[in-house]
Amino acid sequence: MAGPSLQEMSTITNKEIYLSNELIFSSGGNRICYHHPKHHDRCLKVLRPDRLPHQRRAAKHWLARLLPLSYYDENRVEYEALQYLHHTYSDTIRQHLPTSYGIKQTNHGWAHETTLVRDRDGLISQTLEQYIWENGLDQTAQDCIARFKKSWESETPNTRALIPHNMVIQRDDQDSCLILIDGFGRKPSLSRVKSNTSNAGLYKRRISDFDARIKKLIQRKAQNNGPTERLENLMR
Repeated sequence: MAGPSLQEMSTITNKEIYLSNELIFSSGGNRICYHHPKHHDRCLKVLRPDRLPHQRRAAKHWLARLLPLSYYDENRVEYEALQYLHHTYSDTIRQHLPTSYGIKQTNHGWAHETTLVRDRDGLISQTLEQYIWENGLDQTAQDCIARFKKSWESETPNTRALIPHNMVIQRDDQDSCLILIDGFGRKPSLSRVKSNTSNAGLYKRRISDFDARIKKLIQRKAQNNGPTERLENLMR
């Protein structure tokens, strides 16, 4: 199912949501993340004004510029991918995914409203990268990673590369969990839906690369050469 058109988006948004700069808690290469002003457990991801779809497309080579603007809309791509993942896979996979609440209109343009993952104490959950830098590969991190791998292996969803700064550890006194918050990939077209067998091969490569990134992070921690820019990017 295709994502909502701009006209359809306007029908699911009752009114514009006002976002002040004080609500910003994180920013990435393409989007700025705001606390939802009315929901403690949600955030609104707004496209950066210097990374709008027409700007991203214009920077590509001529063949890539033939693709529709929607291809370069990070919010629309993420919305479609999350809808696909939640409707296609079981709770085994969905427990590691945020919920999408749709595309909403704000004073800074269209935003994707999703779960803002928080720990039991109410603080925003740390990325896996942040957590390992502060705590090392402790038992909590090991258990969360092992549980995530077991889940992903069972159904092998075809997401993008598994990167530690695209995951958070949601800490709970009883049952901590690793949640993927970015890098969901794209919803596949019917002609490109892969079988479990072909996805299994991709999964092995994804996990191998993921393990290599964890190993590199541990090495950098031992050398006191941490990813300071990214660690400072997300304020808990």
